[in-house]
Amino acid sequence: MRIYPEQFADHLKTGLRPCYLVFGDEPLLKQEAIDSIRQHAHKLGFDERHSFVVEPGLDWNQVYDACQAMSLFSARQLIELELPPKVDKDLAARISEIGKQLHPDLLLVLSGGRLNQTQMKAAWFDKLYQLGTYVPVNHPEPRFFPRWMGARFQKFGLKALPDAINFMCHAYEGNLLAASQEIEKLTLLDPPQPISVPYLQETIIRHAHFTPFQLIDTLLEGKVNRAQRILQALRAEGTEPGMLAWTLTRELEQLTELSLAMRSGQPLGEHFSRLRIWQSRQQLIQQALTRLPFAKLQQLWQLMSQLDAALSHFETQRAWLLLQTLALGFRDGHPLPMAVERNPC
Repeated sequence: MRIYPEQFADHLKTGLRPCYLVFGDEPLLKQEAIDSIRQHAHKLGFDERHSFVVEPGLDWNQVYDACQAMSLFSARQLIELELPPKVDKDLAARISEIGKQLHPDLLLVLSGGRLNQTQMKAAWFDKLYQLGTYVPVNHPEPRFFPRWMGARFQKFGLKALPDAINFMCHAYEGNLLAASQEIEKLTLLDPPQPISVPYLQETIIRHAHFTPFQLIDTLLEGKVNRAQRILQALRAEGTEPGMLAWTLTRELEQLTELSLAMRSGQPLGEHFSRLRIWQSRQQLIQQALTRLPFAKLQQLWQLMSQLDAALSHFETQRAWLLLQTLALGFRDGHPLPMAVERNPC
């Protein structure tokens, strides 16, 4: 059973499942889901909790003993296992063994990072999925982010105007924890409600957090305005332009190769496999190729050459201007300015 974070509180009210699979890349949502399980379990008599991080050196005998032990003071055990990014055969076998020991007085919670389709098809995951509940705790997609933000205001007893919610989404895109903390702080200020954008601008600090890979996916979607915001946030956080250039170069190499294959009438399937492009990203790349003709990719390569030259001469300001220009180039097939002025300083 799959239950999303916004539905999880109501799901727990229906009773506890034998196990919970809490996986994703959003720390706030993950911690809130695990805390909710602990609270409900405690109410139902799961008074003894054992938490383990699966890493080299873990004594698995302690894990098995915790699963099999009956406490003198509590007959119900909560076992938590935080898994590494990769579950190898040995770990999968150990998880399956623990899964066989589940009973009404033993509750299992597994947590970890975002799972891909291959991991979700693994035998250990499928078995526990059938027995329990899978809670994907990933950052909300941009189109669902305003809904999450509005619900977060309501959770703290606050009302915000639609423009204020959109403002918060722009300010805290990629950082739910900071957004939640700022909203909680607002409750201490007794703000006028509904909360407006001018009020937020005077009282909060922007804390957006992004990765270069989020920038790439945004460019492939053609959302150049959002890409410019991500670039500004990355620059403010001290990200080196050379790292972004390296990431963009790799993506352009793949796009160029796939574009050439399309021009010659070759099916893209075997190229996706050879380039190890995940299935979840294939549609995104195909959409970008439809939007970006080969001539536009050549323009982007010319700008990339200028970017490399700027980096080799330590022209940081010009490098960032070129990155902004490159980002604009992912919008459509229209030509781009092919020269960016050097910093006079």
